[in-house]
Amino acid sequence: MSHSMFNLRQSTILRIAIFTFALGFTVAAQAQTPSVQSLPPALRAAVLSGNANAVQAAISTLSGGNPQQAGALAASVISAAESLVATNPQTAINVASAAVQSVRATTVQQSSPQQTQTVLTTAARIFVNPAVQQVAPALAASVATSTLQAAQTTANSALVASVATAAVTTAEKVLTTNPAAAVQLAATAVAAVSSSSVSSSSPTQALQVAETAARIAVQPVAQNAGPAVVAQIATGVANLVTTPTVYQASPQAAVSVLANAYAAAKSPTVTAAVPGAATSVSQTITAASQNTALGQANASNASQLNAILNPNQPTTTTTINDAPAPVETPVNQGSSSPN
Repeated sequence: MSHSMFNLRQSTILRIAIFTFALGFTVAAQAQTPSVQSLPPALRAAVLSGNANAVQAAISTLSGGNPQQAGALAASVISAAESLVATNPQTAINVASAAVQSVRATTVQQSSPQQTQTVLTTAARIFVNPAVQQVAPALAASVATSTLQAAQTTANSALVASVATAAVTTAEKVLTTNPAAAVQLAATAVAAVSSSSVSSSSPTQALQVAETAARIAVQPVAQNAGPAVVAQIATGVANLVTTPTVYQASPQAAVSVLANAYAAAKSPTVTAAVPGAATSVSQTITAASQNTALGQANASNASQLNAILNPNQPTTTTTINDAPAPVETPVNQGSSSPN
């Protein structure tokens, strides 16, 4: 064997050794987290494998068909998943997916409501984590959807609002990499908080969901990826924020949502897919401009909403009458004072 070939072989062996050591160190580091160590051996091995199907199978086997035990195991698994986010976000979101699926069963939710809530709130913290979204944007959106769907079946309005907020935040973050999934997730979040029980008990979070969804809907990339879904978002957020309870949480934020909703609904791409969307949003805005409760919450409500539908009309009126332009309020969302 030549000297050069010997050196090449030695170099290759060294690289493999270094890689193997690093891989072993990573797995060892994961296994040393208290949450992972506390798992039963079979479940711990499944978690460290990062295989969602293996984790679900292990939970099913170890629970022995006992829904309360399944809920307890799922709660332990989601805790382990969160402890892995910093070192292995891909494994963390894979494992989180399995834990969420394990608590979607009605029997588990009814027998283990606290464990179910723990699983869903922790899953939300995982899928909204930037590190997770960076390595697995599509899976993050998928887990957000399944987590939100599971939350909706719990009849826990506060939980739904919390998960929906995290879900729509995730949707906005993955919009550029997976616009179709982002648009669908945003629509699901809006639908979730549009429930009267959720919007009335958590109006601030409902409005936050609407704000983020409306920002997504007005983006061309979202409109191109799912024009019909964007139309659904536009009409949904318009109806949501004109509910007095939600509107009163922040009138200026609500006005901003309506402006974005109307802009999205009347965009050429959305209009081509759903011709009636702009008319629907326009009618909602018109009705809201005449709503007494909204007017009491915001003295400029009528002028601001009319300016969304007729942006040039206030300017013409100001020129003729030399009066303060009511359009100044919606343009600056109420942050400027008349000169």
